[in-house]
Amino acid sequence: MSKRKRAAIQVAALSITCGLVIWHVVHWYSTGMYLQMFNWVGTDKAYMTVLYNLGLMLVLGTVLGFLMEKITDLIGYEVGEREIKASSVP
Repeated sequence: MSKRKRAAIQVAALSITCGLVIWHVVHWYSTGMYLQMFNWVGTDKAYMTVLYNLGLMLVLGTVLGFLMEKITDLIGYEVGEREIKASSVP
């Protein structure tokens, strides 16, 4: 399998993963679970709210980072040094 085809498959999988995480957040917000979690602040369950939000940021940040890397692989951009020809220097 070529590098670009593998990157395209990984971009699709990571995009679906991002979509599922975003769907989860919207679903919990619309069902009132976030409101229930924020009512826990000030009680002995406050740590669960903090850990949930930190975990959500960690997962989405990691998936987005990998997604950007694979999009870069897909378009074929590579970082490298450019050579300057002697004739182009004034």
